[in-house]
Amino acid sequence: MLDIKSLRETLNKTYTKPNIALIAQYEKALQNTPEALSYLRETRGFTDETIGHFHLGYNEEYKAISIPTFRDGELVNIKYRIINPTGAKYIGEKGAETWLFHETGLDFAQKSGRVLIVEGELDCISAYQAGVKNVISPASGKDSYGVWLERLDKIPKVYIAYDNDSGGRETAREMADRIGTDKSFEVKYPEGFKDANEYLLSHSVDEFRVLLNKAKPYYTYQFKGMGDIIDSIRNKKDDALHIPFIPKVELEKDWLVVISGKSNVGKTSWSLNVAEYLADKGIPTLIMPFERGIESVGKRFLQIKFNKTMQELKDTTEPEWDGMIESCLDNPIYFALPKKTDVIDTIVKSRRLFGTKVVIVDHLDYLVRHTTGSKEAEIGQTLQELKRVAEDNGIVMLIITHIRKIDNAGAMLQKKPGIEDLKGSASLYQDPECVIMLDGDGMNSMKVDIVKNKGLMSSQEFPFNSATGKLQDAWGGLG
Repeated sequence: MLDIKSLRETLNKTYTKPNIALIAQYEKALQNTPEALSYLRETRGFTDETIGHFHLGYNEEYKAISIPTFRDGELVNIKYRIINPTGAKYIGEKGAETWLFHETGLDFAQKSGRVLIVEGELDCISAYQAGVKNVISPASGKDSYGVWLERLDKIPKVYIAYDNDSGGRETAREMADRIGTDKSFEVKYPEGFKDANEYLLSHSVDEFRVLLNKAKPYYTYQFKGMGDIIDSIRNKKDDALHIPFIPKVELEKDWLVVISGKSNVGKTSWSLNVAEYLADKGIPTLIMPFERGIESVGKRFLQIKFNKTMQELKDTTEPEWDGMIESCLDNPIYFALPKKTDVIDTIVKSRRLFGTKVVIVDHLDYLVRHTTGSKEAEIGQTLQELKRVAEDNGIVMLIITHIRKIDNAGAMLQKKPGIEDLKGSASLYQDPECVIMLDGDGMNSMKVDIVKNKGLMSSQEFPFNSATGKLQDAWGGLG
């Protein structure tokens, strides 16, 4: 089992579990609220038997239908569907775990050898009521991936019936990519029908099964022609990452980027500022802290996140801690410290389970330090493996490494590090699409030099607080 920790796990924080008594309370409230009953019976088409089976209820405060979620038979969350929304349609219990809805559908799937995945809880309930018991819902759209995906590994066929719009289709293709396109099938609703609930309000279960049987395999999306490329350009679809601490560089989703610089210039702090920026943007990022370890890097991440020295963190009161931690617990930051032989499998697993888009390897030198053969050959082979996994999985790979030492240390202090100073192998500047050199006084400023890039070369200096590890942009806003 490859160990990948979230920030929540790194900080040893558990999820909040709703009080089980709320289910009966909300079910009783539902029976006394005609508007809510009418919504479920008439608008959604649910029978009283179905309403009872899923323990649907009513929350008066939110004016919403309550939908409990169970994991291994234990209540882990309650989601609320606002009946007459003016903003967001759904809200969940604060601090509760996001988990698969109707996980018992997997029990039916194990027997039948196939599972149906729909986008929302109400779609799932509709399909179940229609007789499709082997149905589940991630219930959180694009952010719904997680360790539950491993429970699909032994199910031969997966049918994905997401919303009939561009967002739903794109999310469905992403889900198929995580599960495996070789066993995933796309269910398409007829024009004019948005989702399973809407379709089943006017169609029989037999018609729904015909729809499922017409599903097409997702592997056809793997083969793209020139038309797809032209369409992407015409629609101005920009998948490049723009990170303020990598000035004027458009990072493509399969790039290998090497970062280096003088000792103690702040390479790890720079990488954690990048990670904090990505997390704030909701971009899942995996950090492999081979040099300093997960606990040390986790603490440094918190310093950067809240711009506090370690002493200031130690002096933080419990109420302050509660608020600070709550603000970042579910940031899509993950940590792993695998053996060298498990690095590629860990990255692939992280991509599959969490949608990882950026991987930070800190440092390459510590990853290959126990090699018994040629160090240069080992570095070259490792970079090729990382580049291949980046290309195969659409990941930006940020690799931190050292610069070489020279005999005259005083000369090195005066010399601005360049691409020729990379230590260990010519592959370090030949294989990556981008090479970044960090320089500065290690205290108040950090200079970022782009010395190799497919686009513009650039150089920018950033204010740097070495005590907290925090970087800021030229206007003092980012970091």
